[in-house]
Amino acid sequence: MQENEMPLAVVTGAAGGIGRAVTAELAHAGHRVLAVDVKDDADPAAHAALTADLGVPAAADELFQLIEERYGLPSVLVNNAGIYEARDFLDYDAESYRRVFDINAGAAFFCTQTLARRLIAAGRPGSVVNIASISGQSGSPDAAYGASKGAVIALTRSLGRSLAPHRIRVNAVAPGLIDTPMAARIPADRAADYREQIPQARFGEAAEVASAVCYLAGPGASYVTASVLDVNGGLH
Repeated sequence: MQENEMPLAVVTGAAGGIGRAVTAELAHAGHRVLAVDVKDDADPAAHAALTADLGVPAAADELFQLIEERYGLPSVLVNNAGIYEARDFLDYDAESYRRVFDINAGAAFFCTQTLARRLIAAGRPGSVVNIASISGQSGSPDAAYGASKGAVIALTRSLGRSLAPHRIRVNAVAPGLIDTPMAARIPADRAADYREQIPQARFGEAAEVASAVCYLAGPGASYVTASVLDVNGGLH
C-alpha cells in the first residue's frame, strides 16, 4: 500500500505516555499518524507532529483545516489530550477548574465535532476513540479530573448514538492506573493504596491501552459504538 493510500489518524495529547504508545500502535497497524500536542515531542512512528493548544475551542477548527489541506481527511481520531494534577476539591479556583474541563472534555467535544462535520460533508465514515478514565466511572479524590472524565464517558455514549447514522463510530477506553509520567503525579501513599486494590496487582502499561484503542479504531470493531472498554486490571 502506498503512503497516500494508508488511512489517516489523528492522535491528540500525543507527547504523553499513552499518546506515544497509541501513535506507535496505529502506525504499526498501517495508519499515517498525525501526532498533536502542545509540545513538539512525538513518537518516531508518527508521520508528522503538529502543535496545538486544544484547550482553546477555536484551535480544533484551525487544526483540522490545516490537516485536511496538508494531509487529507482523517478517518480516525483519538482524543487523548488531557491534564491531571493532584488538587484538593477545596483548593480549586474557577480558572483551574475550567482548564481541566476545557482540555479533558472540551478538546474531545470540539475535535470530534470538527472532524464529524468534515466527514459528513464528504460522505465518509470515521472512528473516534476517546480516552476516559476509571476516575470518570468511580469518582476521584481529584474531583475536577474525575468529573471531566465522567463527561468524556457521557459524550461518548451520546455521540456514539447520534453519529451512527453518518457511519461515524464513537467509543472510549477507560484506563485504570497506567505506568506513565501523568500517573507519577499521584501522591505516593494513594498510589500504593490503589495498587493493593488492583486484582492483577500491578499498574498497566501504555501499550496495553494502545492495543484497546487500536481495536476500537479499526474494522474489527465495526459493530461497536457508544461503548466504553475498561483497561484496568480488574479494578472497580
